[in-house]
Amino acid sequence: MQYGLGIDLGTTQTAAAVRVDGRVEVVRLGGRRAEIPSLVFVKPDGGLLIGEAAERRGQAEPARLAREFKRRMGDPVPILVGGTPFSAHALTAKLLRHVLDTVAGLQDGPPAAITVTHPANWGPYKREQLDQAIKLADAGPVQTRSEPEAAALQHATARRIADGETVAVYDLGGGTFDVAVLRRDGDGFVLLGEPEGVEQLGGIDFDEAVFGHVLTVLGDKADLDPGDPEAVAALARLRRDCVEAKESLSFDTETMIPVALPGLHTRIRLNRSELESMIAPSLADTITATQRALRGAGVAPAQLSAFLLAGGSSRIPLVSQLLSTEFQRPVVADPHPEHSIAMGAAVATAVVVGGGSPFAAAAPPPRPAESAPTGGYSPISSPQWGGAAVAATGAAPANGSSATGTPTSTNPGAGSPPYGTPTPTYGNAPVSSTPVSSAPTSTPPANGVPGQAAPSHGPLAYSRGSASIPGAAAPTALGTTPPIGMAPRTGAGTALAGGGAPPGVPQDPRPWPPPPLPGPPKRNLSKILMVAALVVAVIAGGTAAGLVLLNKSNKDKNAAATPTATTASAAASQAAPVDPLAPPTDTMLIRVDTPIAGGKKESKVYSFTPGSDTRTIFPGTKAGDVLPKWSHSRQQIAMTHNNGEHTSIDVMNADGSDRHEVADDAGGRVAWSADDKKIAFMKKFDGTKQIAVLNLETGELKQLTKTKTQKDDAMWSPDGNSILYWLNRDGVRQVYELTVANPKEPGRQITKPETGQVNDPVYSPDGSQVLFTLEVDQDNSDIWLVGIDGSNPHRVTSNPAREMDPTWSPDGKWFAFVRGDYDHPTVVIQRPDGSGEKVLTKPGAYEGHPCWY
Repeated sequence: MQYGLGIDLGTTQTAAAVRVDGRVEVVRLGGRRAEIPSLVFVKPDGGLLIGEAAERRGQAEPARLAREFKRRMGDPVPILVGGTPFSAHALTAKLLRHVLDTVAGLQDGPPAAITVTHPANWGPYKREQLDQAIKLADAGPVQTRSEPEAAALQHATARRIADGETVAVYDLGGGTFDVAVLRRDGDGFVLLGEPEGVEQLGGIDFDEAVFGHVLTVLGDKADLDPGDPEAVAALARLRRDCVEAKESLSFDTETMIPVALPGLHTRIRLNRSELESMIAPSLADTITATQRALRGAGVAPAQLSAFLLAGGSSRIPLVSQLLSTEFQRPVVADPHPEHSIAMGAAVATAVVVGGGSPFAAAAPPPRPAESAPTGGYSPISSPQWGGAAVAATGAAPANGSSATGTPTSTNPGAGSPPYGTPTPTYGNAPVSSTPVSSAPTSTPPANGVPGQAAPSHGPLAYSRGSASIPGAAAPTALGTTPPIGMAPRTGAGTALAGGGAPPGVPQDPRPWPPPPLPGPPKRNLSKILMVAALVVAVIAGGTAAGLVLLNKSNKDKNAAATPTATTASAAASQAAPVDPLAPPTDTMLIRVDTPIAGGKKESKVYSFTPGSDTRTIFPGTKAGDVLPKWSHSRQQIAMTHNNGEHTSIDVMNADGSDRHEVADDAGGRVAWSADDKKIAFMKKFDGTKQIAVLNLETGELKQLTKTKTQKDDAMWSPDGNSILYWLNRDGVRQVYELTVANPKEPGRQITKPETGQVNDPVYSPDGSQVLFTLEVDQDNSDIWLVGIDGSNPHRVTSNPAREMDPTWSPDGKWFAFVRGDYDHPTVVIQRPDGSGEKVLTKPGAYEGHPCWY
């Protein structure tokens, strides 16, 4: 099998992707994550360990660990590792060889073509050093591409970028920052001007800032003997915990950093505003570099279609806020920006491996509805197609969320209305996480189901050793509606009033000239940085001084904004703000219990939109239907059906057609595989309930578990590789994760016995966290959250009533659950941080088992 291989040799992390049969798949290089740390450990005998193995050994022997050697590329001074001198390019060669061997083992052979990326600001000498590393690795013929170009190619496969359209790639990785302006030219991109960057700036510098903050808080308690191996190992663990805390603040607003040093065990609280104050000056440098890149390219911000984010550190919410505020342009991020460069490098191998244009698979621009919105902000892309669209409003991403997004179920296909004002979910400024149409009545119900969103595409296909990237299938177009500040498109050859469109802005021959969308008032970067500094001043105890400055700022602002007839009229003409606390409006399935004669209740499946009181009976449902479950495409549902005599698993289309029983003597909740071709459920084998997997296409039934131990609640992982379930071990129900391809029971343990009795485990949409129910006593249970690696288990609900059956929203920012005893269930939603609770069930109704994702 021929395949192309793309490799991103990052400063802190290394990622790889393959292009097979026109599909791009991220390769799982590590055991914990798809990418591996860019680390080399030199053993006493001279042997080498790479990646995760190097990281584990390096915690106890940091002097034998080489890290961040990409920063030293071209430096003639050797790097001493365990007493052995290495050049930076020699260490790079070892890392590259490891990646090549790993991928070849997973793909049953070497690649037909290889692309390796490098920073755009590397000159000829450093690129020559990279060539030396490639030769030392015996990689064979390799083409190299700049990292921004690779990132742009990846975005181009996910969304339409018109020929001649101009974009800027903002690449903030682990150790370097690059920004480049590119214009599409045929099947590739042309670099405009010189790329800019800050070579010694990236996520590791932010890690050091957090680590330094913790040490400052600890004070003299952190003064340890550097010659004590236990102290060195403890500090290494603390540094790693600081890294995880920094990453978690892209999704949460607050985190706790565990401190376990000799003679000291405590925790230190860190919130997002504190982190932002630490890194704001460095991010300001990236904005300045971006301004230089635009000037050097001769491109005004208004001529850019979008900023494309790449690099894992671009997840930091403040990045999108600063970019959109300073340049008033849309900001687009992949769900996994740390993989975008490797995926783009794999796309670049198409020339050798064979394949069409990387732009051919991108979704064409949908034709707008006739009533285009006259206000609001136009997101550059729709997050359900693999990218998070951040409107150019100066907004930071959602409280408790990153700038990245996950698939939703809205349909960006032809005939969809253009996106209007996105739901503001952070502060007071709108950020597009779930675009809300300004003309909802023009969207027909999907599959004839009222209130149901149209189906989204599934995740990318992937092969052995690959990590799927959710939602990266068929995205919508760049520039479907004119971004803020961009000249409106006109008919072919029609001049724009005032001298026409700026150079580089593509003209659209379609005969609908929508008016330019009004942009928000531009906010000064220095004001944002001042506010960030004031937040920290208040936190640090400078409350009085901080309030004086804030009051003066507000007084000045109010004086400058004295209402006039003009401003009042303009304010009246603006659309009413969308509730920033509004939850996603993706259609939810629920079980509704209706009282019938004899004091009994009859269960059927209904659907509704959160925020609406209307419940619609699901087409094809029957009495006795419980535990409904959407397929990922939302084109089918599966459910458990109990007719009073036996329990079965039934599957039907979303319009109610083709309902049929697929398994009898089976029950429990149903879990769909990532490709919707298989389902998992509980079925009795020899009198014991076991996890069973049914191939819906072939009818093949596979018994996945065989031990007699009690188990239940199977849940398939988003990448399709694992199944989550609870297992009663020594009288305590605990959550385990079982590998589908090699189901060695009991699998990997996630919750510990000391946590307590658990059930209902459910993966977050990105697979990084697990919600579950923890029983407090016979009549009380709460919803808890834990990392997929078992870290940080904590309660997220605390009502004295019974709470159970959690389900995530498709964007992973909310979850729904059932509150109340078994005979009086109600559906409740809230955010994972415990905020925003809303009861969706009217008093007196009986609604249970919500299915949102």
